[in-house]
Amino acid sequence: MVLVNILAIGAHPDDIELGCGGLLIKCASQGHHVNMYSVTRGAASGDPMQRTRELQESAKFIGAENLWIDNFEDTKLSVCDDLINHIEYFINKARPDLILTHSQGDTHHDHRAIALATIEAGRYFSNILAYEIPLTKVFSPQVFFDISDVVDKKVRLIEIFWSQHSKLYLKANAIKGLAEYRALQSRLNTAIDHVEAFEVLKLCLNKDLALSQVPYARLPRMSEPTIDVQAVLQGT
Repeated sequence: MVLVNILAIGAHPDDIELGCGGLLIKCASQGHHVNMYSVTRGAASGDPMQRTRELQESAKFIGAENLWIDNFEDTKLSVCDDLINHIEYFINKARPDLILTHSQGDTHHDHRAIALATIEAGRYFSNILAYEIPLTKVFSPQVFFDISDVVDKKVRLIEIFWSQHSKLYLKANAIKGLAEYRALQSRLNTAIDHVEAFEVLKLCLNKDLALSQVPYARLPRMSEPTIDVQAVLQGT
């Protein structure tokens, strides 16, 4: 089995977990390299220190090798040089074969900004998929990933964010309901009852039909941006 480097990008603590937590749990357990980058610390919806601790705990639950937590202002994100440069810096740091980010059609403007900035920041990288969360309204999935065997773990993962417990879309029924709907929609087979769905923003396959990998030696060098980041689980 070829091991894959994955970078999941989220605007706020709990976005990554809601959108692709099941996939990350499965991939980490299989030995793939999981990296997480949160652009804000979620101050608009609670104590940023508490939300940061929850994010740290969730990354450990997933089995992520690296967690980077940036300090952009929550609800103030826009597509700008600063945001693009920060995302590009962590993409280059993680060297991912697969980037997971927000959907361009997401309801939250922070999420839309991250989606657009990731496309530009990841212009030299081969594979970018967009995930959805239960609040996403405009979403057209083309890729479906079976999480039937880890859906209960995904629910426990989301329960780590206890400071957000009053939000209905973090409840188990919302998480499982969306996964059941996408499983039905995918029509993979009747044994698959929970699925995470993704939009394709960019997908490159090699001659063996595996994900195309980036020739890192050819990437242009970039200077480190001015950053205020907690490298919580940094392994590299």
